[in-house]
Amino acid sequence: MKVRLLIACVLVAAAYMALTTETRLSTPIKPDGIPQASETPPSRIYKDASGREVHIATPLLDKFSYAGDADLCIELREMTKSNAEAAEELLDACDDISTGSAVEISQKRIWLATMLGDGDEEYTYSLSDNEIDRNKRVVLAISMLRAALDAAAPDAAKEAFSALDSLWIANDASGAFAGYNPPFLFRSAMKAEAGEALLALCPIAGRSDCDSFVPSGMPKALEELGRWKSDEALLLRSAELLEREYRAIKDPSKSKELDFAQDFSATLGYANELNPGNGSAHARRGVKPLEEWLGKYENSTDERALRYIYSTVGAAYGRIASDSQQRADAEKAVKFNSLTFEIARKLDKDGPSWENMANLGDDTLLLAELNREEAGFQKALKLHRDAYVITEKLNSQDATAYMNMKLALTLQHYAKAELPSVTKNERIAMLEEAVNLAEGVKPLFEQTGTALYLRMTNAVLGEANAQLISLRQSNQP
Repeated sequence: MKVRLLIACVLVAAAYMALTTETRLSTPIKPDGIPQASETPPSRIYKDASGREVHIATPLLDKFSYAGDADLCIELREMTKSNAEAAEELLDACDDISTGSAVEISQKRIWLATMLGDGDEEYTYSLSDNEIDRNKRVVLAISMLRAALDAAAPDAAKEAFSALDSLWIANDASGAFAGYNPPFLFRSAMKAEAGEALLALCPIAGRSDCDSFVPSGMPKALEELGRWKSDEALLLRSAELLEREYRAIKDPSKSKELDFAQDFSATLGYANELNPGNGSAHARRGVKPLEEWLGKYENSTDERALRYIYSTVGAAYGRIASDSQQRADAEKAVKFNSLTFEIARKLDKDGPSWENMANLGDDTLLLAELNREEAGFQKALKLHRDAYVITEKLNSQDATAYMNMKLALTLQHYAKAELPSVTKNERIAMLEEAVNLAEGVKPLFEQTGTALYLRMTNAVLGEANAQLISLRQSNQP
């Protein structure tokens, strides 16, 4: 499997997850995590006038319990006591929350929840914005929306829809939000859960755009969850909604076409990493809109913009070629990453980035293996050595670790090719260097729990050591 450049976010997040401490929220609302996947969450049932039923499940939302309007107002007064005058309008709204009909009370709860949960609102400037207090406000707001949803009658799909549609306030939670593991995925998890419920309710909630409706931010939330949970189904659902969202745009602009093509390619590229079967079908499907965009706009696009598009297409074909082992795919990967390389060399005073060198080195190595061409191995090795040097100058531990692993892999593959022009001693030197590099980076991957890179490093060590034993025992020159 070809692993493209996710090292920075993987290592940083892995270390973060290992060190995260619980944020305690002093509030009557206590979310205590989410149900295990094996549990069957209860359904909420809604009906329209024709009797059509819709079932929705909200297991994450259901973990937020509402202590009641009176307790909410007590909590809110405590939170604003240092600036009560500025919070007067917010407190007055809280005092009035329990008056009126059931529908009016629900609407007031939704309004107050959005005011309380949205850190950008004028009503919340009177509240503390430190991480703990911000998360506390989000918990209170979400619990109010849960209460509004609970109060919605089976024939009140519009009211239920309104409560769920307001759960965007989860965006204001910090990355250390208690009640979900890992905490930094809470925002995406809530957005995805609410989004699926909104899609299910849409046909009976009085909307006429259900064929094109996509809850705001839902595709990105599904993509993030799919990547971190290694869930192919979530990634494919994200791609499906990206397509639906894009189809709803009438006469999309050049930039809108590109935004869709890049997001679609990235999402299906991640899915392909999880399941490259069937000829890398996910990655091939994902890169197609980008190639179509280039066919329409390449000649009218500035090189500075093209370089990033070329890089994305090159990365996609790098994944495809790694799985297919087909020369045509490898040549496309080399072509697009070479275009990126040449533009960077021309426009950037420091030349191409280490990331571009790493990807071009990967593709050049694969093509060299397919063609059994020593010049290709030499070029791939130089690209990876140059990238490694750049990461050391940047003093970036995660980037250097990634290139350490890549360089070890390239050396091991070069030696394994058994090219006639490479002597036994030269191959042994390559393999010894590969082993030293791999052993040097292995402890970091073990410490951070970066399983994929650890497997790759162990594979290099296993193969390199086996090759060394064989070479040292052989009589060949």
